[in-house]
Amino acid sequence: MGWLLLVTALYFLFGATLYMGTMWVLKFFLYPTWRGLTPETEPVHFGIPTLAATKFFTVVVPPMLLAGIILVVSEWGSPRVWLAWLCVAGIIYLTFIGQVLIIPINKKIRGGEYADVAELRTLLLRWMWLNDLRFYGSTVLWLVVVAYLVVKGSLGEAFA
Repeated sequence: MGWLLLVTALYFLFGATLYMGTMWVLKFFLYPTWRGLTPETEPVHFGIPTLAATKFFTVVVPPMLLAGIILVVSEWGSPRVWLAWLCVAGIIYLTFIGQVLIIPINKKIRGGEYADVAELRTLLLRWMWLNDLRFYGSTVLWLVVVAYLVVKGSLGEAFA
C-alpha cells in the first residue's frame, strides 16, 4: 500500500505542477499578446492552444481527482486528511471554473461568435479574468499538495 500511496501523492503533485505552470505561462507570457488578437489571428494564437490545453487537462485531471480521493481515504483519522480534502476541493474548483465558465467562452471565440474586434476583446478579457481565478487557485493547490508532502515527512519512510 505504501508504494501506491507514494505514486498517488506524486501524481497529484505532478498534475498540480503542470496546472500551475500552465496558468503561470498563460498569465505572464500569453495574456500580453492576446490583448491584441483579431479575428484573423485568434485561430492560431488562441484557438489552437486552448483546444490543446483542454484535451491535455481532460486526460490529466480525472486521475488527479481519483488520487485526491485516495489521499483522503488513506489519511482518514489523521490531521493530514484536511490537506488531502483541500487537494480534492482545489481540483474540483479548478475544474468547475474551466468546464462551466471558461469552455463556453472558448467555444464562442473559436466559433467566431462575436460581432467585431471589440466584442472579441470583451470575451477575451472575461476569459482572462476567469483564468486569473484558476491562476491563483492552481498556485494555492500546488502549495497545499507540497504542504501535504512536507507534513507527511520523509517520502520513502512516510509511505512505507
